[in-house]
Amino acid sequence: MLTDTAVMIAAGGRVMSDLAVLRDQGELFGPVASDPTLWRTLVGISDLQRDKVAAARARTRRHVWDRVVARHGAIPASSVADRDLGKTVVIRLDATLVVAHSEKDLASGTFSCSWGHHPLTAWCDNTGENLAVKLRTGSAGSNTVTDHLEVLIAAIGQIPASFRRDLLITCDGAGATKDLLKHITTLNAAPGRRVHYSVGFDLDHRCRTAISKVPETLWENVINPDGTARDLKDAGIVELTALLRQAPGRDGRVVDQLKG
Repeated sequence: MLTDTAVMIAAGGRVMSDLAVLRDQGELFGPVASDPTLWRTLVGISDLQRDKVAAARARTRRHVWDRVVARHGAIPASSVADRDLGKTVVIRLDATLVVAHSEKDLASGTFSCSWGHHPLTAWCDNTGENLAVKLRTGSAGSNTVTDHLEVLIAAIGQIPASFRRDLLITCDGAGATKDLLKHITTLNAAPGRRVHYSVGFDLDHRCRTAISKVPETLWENVINPDGTARDLKDAGIVELTALLRQAPGRDGRVVDQLKG
């Protein structure tokens, strides 16, 4: 039943009734269950069975990645501006809104004033594969640490062991929490493993103040995906780390040095 469902999704299916596409091609797919049978199957999956499904997905992905490496020498590199990240495997965490047009389990009002769900997802940027998903209510918070940790742990478990030694975890402002970054940092404790993160955060008063005081000569061009530089009047980038270090008088001293 789950195999038929996976094939249906791979063929572009979006709702359970799309299983009819397989059912109408019995000469190719053989007997295919009815929609009510699919519904009962999905409802009846326990946590233990869900873990078994995840383990089966991980085994399949390991086999596929081994075949990719055997044919191409490596899995695809993650692209960044005008270069790539080489052998680094990039896991992108992000939440998304799924609008529900009728009453659905866990559906509720969202921050965008719509109605539906607010699932948290993890994707492998190298291959475009979905690694893990956590279905959440529409009102689920953006900075929920427990949800991020659960999805990240599940996502790393989907990466073949031989590829987990060089990881980059990316997340927008929703992942700018100390507990999530602390967990990612502890992953480096394993010998021979490098796990970095790139996490966005809100521009608070200190950041805005620092930006306003940085000399124009320090701003650099943003690079477009095709390698061309954007006009500084349109967008620019500058390093603020030294301006934001937490120490008495640190911000003011560094700004004075920059201005001098």
